[in-house]
Amino acid sequence: MSSLHKDNDYENGFMYQTSPQTDDDIESVLCSTRSDDIRRVNILKDICKNKKVLDFGCGYGGFINYIKGIADLCKGVELSKREREYVNRTGIVCMKDINEYNEKFDVITLFHVFEHLHAPIEWLEKYSNYLTEEGYLILEVPNAEDALLSLYESSSFSDFTYWSAHLYLYTIRSLTKVIEQTNRFDIISAEQVQRYSIANHLMWLAKGLPGGHIKWNFLDSKELNQAYYKKLKELQMCDTLFFVLKKR
Repeated sequence: MSSLHKDNDYENGFMYQTSPQTDDDIESVLCSTRSDDIRRVNILKDICKNKKVLDFGCGYGGFINYIKGIADLCKGVELSKREREYVNRTGIVCMKDINEYNEKFDVITLFHVFEHLHAPIEWLEKYSNYLTEEGYLILEVPNAEDALLSLYESSSFSDFTYWSAHLYLYTIRSLTKVIEQTNRFDIISAEQVQRYSIANHLMWLAKGLPGGHIKWNFLDSKELNQAYYKKLKELQMCDTLFFVLKKR
């Protein structure tokens, strides 16, 4: 992962505003990602069943922890020293660099990692080399046409999103073009996913701050959010893109 932006910052865990210091702090981080981890497992459980899975940029191993009961073998890649050491303590093999592996995997996942990588075409080619024949590559990235950017034009959210560690923001069209240039993968699906609730959007619009899905969760209801997500998907303005690729 030497091509990651600001390697020292990543290795020292700058991705968190307050670096977790205790196991309780780490558990709090894992709790905050649990709904995303479970969503991803539900989407990928058939693809990962009895397979060898590598989670690239695995953080504290939330996804791995849920998928390991379905997959045959799970391993990780994580540049952050603190996170990598924690995952290894849980009994999951986690390396700093994908080049440290001398094996191939049936599934490689990248959840909100690909947008941080220099030379994306070169990285796609590298992932292909680490996949078995007809293996799967999973990419989840922010959507450049997120409603907060393209519809509401929130300047606060724009400043938050276009931070230095995000080297690229993709649309379905632009990411498709990048993938096609490699001639290594077939796109099995390219879907829009809305991760954050209407309360989160209202907080950004009213206060210019994140966290509305937590602080204003009294505004959330299942029916309201489902209707909102449906409309955002129709408009192609969800916050996240989810690609499933299969090696040629």
